[in-house]
Amino acid sequence: GGGGGAMLATREGLAGLLPEAARALGFEEELRFARTMGAFGDLLREVAPHLAPVGHLVAIERGRLIVEAKNPAAAQELHLRGAELARAFSERPGGERSVGLTVRIANPSNEQD
Repeated sequence: GGGGGAMLATREGLAGLLPEAARALGFEEELRFARTMGAFGDLLREVAPHLAPVGHLVAIERGRLIVEAKNPAAAQELHLRGAELARAFSERPGGERSVGLTVRIANPSNEQD
């Protein structure tokens, strides 16, 4: 009986597909987050245009927006307006329900643009 061999080949075939599926899911998640980041940028351009170039959504952790500011002045204003921004972002199409905003100052040596 070659049945056992066929089973093994199928199992190996499946194992080979798993990383593909994981990659596809990771890519999906990345795309979704890129859209979410874009929506946050749009929100800033509308409500605080001067903050749009210096404040970027970098993550969402336990319902909190993690925003990176390029300088201490921007960080302070983002912090002060955190509740307002989180509420507006929650109600916005493309936004996500968020309970608040955590601001951190970007590390200048960690620039990505």
